[in-house]
Parts: sequence; structure tokens; C-alpha cells
Amino acid sequence: MEKKSGYMFLVLHERNGEYEYYHKSLHELPNARKTTMKKYAENYLEGFYWTSKATREDGGYYFHGGEVYVEIDSYRRISEMDYNVLRRFL
Repeated sequence: MEKKSGYMFLVLHERNGEYEYYHKSLHELPNARKTTMKKYAENYLEGFYWTSKATREDGGYYFHGGEVYVEIDSYRRISEMDYNVLRRFL
């Protein structure tokens, strides 16, 4: 039996002082369930700055002693074809 995969396009929003950034990424997941996507996005967010301890607050995480705030902007399921095209550019 062939393994079913899901593909997700994830956008994180970062506030760093007066600056704001959007980080876009692609992920292949073990399945296409919404709960799997949400859990994966949360885990990815918590470890976004892997060198700094994260503090959960205000629906996102504060890093570097509260100087940087990152939250999930959006995530959505995408097709395998879209994943294969987008991964060439992201």
C-alpha cells in the first residue's frame, strides 16, 4: 500500500522591533488531515529560532528575551503538483 502524503504551505509573521517579516515555507506531511497540519505548524513555530528559548504568549512565541515575536499567519493544504513547483522557488 502506498503511503499517503499531505502538502502544506505555511506563512509565519515575525515582528522584530519596528520591522515585520513574512516567512513562507513548504512542508510534506505524513497525511493531509487538518489536525496534522495544525500540530506541525505549531511545532515548527515553537522551534523557529532554534537557538533561543521560546515563550508562548499572545497566540505566538516570543524569542530572544521578548525582542522577537513570531505567530502563524496562515497555513493551507496544497496539491503535490503545486508543492513540486513551489519548492523550486522557496
